[in-house]
Amino acid sequence: MESEELSGLMMLRRFVAVEHHIPGRIRLRFTNRLIPSLGKGKLEKLEALCHPDSVLRSYNLNTHTGSLLLEYDAGQINPALLTQVFGADDIAAQQALEQLIQSLSPSS
Repeated sequence: MESEELSGLMMLRRFVAVEHHIPGRIRLRFTNRLIPSLGKGKLEKLEALCHPDSVLRSYNLNTHTGSLLLEYDAGQINPALLTQVFGADDIAAQQALEQLIQSLSPSS
């Protein structure tokens, strides 16, 4: 993942809160300003990463409620990392995001 994309994700995380999280399943709540811009085209990269046999299993975007449900393999992604990405500590969030990206890279 390029540094521009990483910076973009760090900026977008400010508009996201963890609604509910159990290992393997996280529901994210978006602000109203962000959800309308999340169309199918914006989620192509996420869709490409999701597969029943991969680290990211599936996602479901609900534009009416402003949430995204992401199912993942808790054996391959530490659930605490996902919580850190959306936490208040920017440094911890950046480190967690970098670890997550490593987990998702094909070479890991």
